[in-house]
Amino acid sequence: MGVESREQFNTWKDIVIPGLEADETYHGGKLRQMDVPRTIFAFFKGTIRNREGPSYSRGIRIKMRDAFEGERGREGGMGIVGVSIFCLCPRGWSPWTLRAYQAMMAGCIPVILADEIEFPFESTLDWSRLTVKIAERDSEKTLEILRAISTEEIQAKQEAITQVWRMVSYPIPSRPDDAFHSILRELGRKRRLMKASPSVFWT
Repeated sequence: MGVESREQFNTWKDIVIPGLEADETYHGGKLRQMDVPRTIFAFFKGTIRNREGPSYSRGIRIKMRDAFEGERGREGGMGIVGVSIFCLCPRGWSPWTLRAYQAMMAGCIPVILADEIEFPFESTLDWSRLTVKIAERDSEKTLEILRAISTEEIQAKQEAITQVWRMVSYPIPSRPDDAFHSILRELGRKRRLMKASPSVFWT
């Protein structure tokens, strides 16, 4: 997952790749193999308040927490991701987050709260079918927005994730539908585009 910044990233010459999750519990799909119902509506585990103050996460994580004020919570580790419907993926210091890929590997729908974001393989994947994206200005409405999503739409997103989640995973050994091979295909596509561009020439 990348950051939309002209100084750091240029979609004409660069590609975005999925973050590396090395834990086999995730990339091996073990969490999505749990034969249990998804009883947790929304899951998040991470820093809410940073010692640097409200500038961290642009205050989004605090607003997100406030949106869930009064809701029953539950402590837990990665196993909770496997029984959650939505996994909250708010920005930190930057829009980039590994959580979205971890969520997909676990069959959880990523909820993106980061405006300046670019996803991997956008020429191939329709990320609007795989995620819920909430504008940063609406972060305090997170719970309200998620509750308004129909059961049919939730199921459609879950099914879409099931079809492509391996494209954001790095299993060992590698396999043709994983992130590594998807990156190679994307590089090949990018190379063909650049070679055909009139602005590229050799003497």
